[in-house]
Amino acid sequence: MKRIIQILIKNHVFFVFIILLLISFNFLMKHNLIVETRLSKMSLEFSGFIFNKEKNIKDYFLLKKINNQLLQEQKNLIKQIEILKKISADNLLKIDSIESPLVITQAKIVQNTWQKKNNFLTVDKGESHQIKAHLAVANNNNLVGMTHTVSKNFTTVISLLNTNWKVSAKIKNSGHYGTLNWNGRDFNIMALRDIPKNAPIKIGDTIVTSGYSNTLPENLHIGVVENYHIEEKTNFLKISVKLFVDFTSIQYVYIMDSDSQEERLLIEKTLLN
Repeated sequence: MKRIIQILIKNHVFFVFIILLLISFNFLMKHNLIVETRLSKMSLEFSGFIFNKEKNIKDYFLLKKINNQLLQEQKNLIKQIEILKKISADNLLKIDSIESPLVITQAKIVQNTWQKKNNFLTVDKGESHQIKAHLAVANNNNLVGMTHTVSKNFTTVISLLNTNWKVSAKIKNSGHYGTLNWNGRDFNIMALRDIPKNAPIKIGDTIVTSGYSNTLPENLHIGVVENYHIEEKTNFLKISVKLFVDFTSIQYVYIMDSDSQEERLLIEKTLLN
């Protein structure tokens, strides 16, 4: 003990320097958003690189399964295109005459968690691919999450399985909308609240995004009604929604960027000011 005290006394200048350095660094991190953002992006870029290498090795042994998933997605997209082609031209402008404002970027998931309370995914697209924060992320027209932190080549995505994220969702058949949130337990089930108790609903009804969010487009599929009941001492339903996306096996996603999103954000910001 005496020896330790002697060492501390002898090197007290060095130890004081280290303590002050740590305090200064902590202060800098708390009060300098630019530095914090840059460090966050550097961390994402490094971890994304490592995750991507690890994922490539795993994918090598899962090629057959991944190819089957992509083929199924392709079949579903072809079906949707055929349905659109059959819609009467009197009720819909010809699709090839419309310049779509929606830009879709395919991305590979290099890291994914679903066992935690607040889960994230990391994908292999970033600023160099025109990706930015607050964009919808989907898989086969099913909502997966929303982009969060973006570095040059990688992006973290807030998963639906994140207790801090609330999504505006509606019953597809009736249009009644409420707030969808995950309770942090079953990774297949989310809870939809704030739906009036007199809203028409049945087991198996499809739940989709409402379009009332300035980040998520309307009618992205989320899941189906598994069960529901009237919440105690309220006039609202609590609905259990079984998710379409299997977060334990998802491999690829689509990032959706709409030109109209920035216009909407700008006009809403103007109104708030």
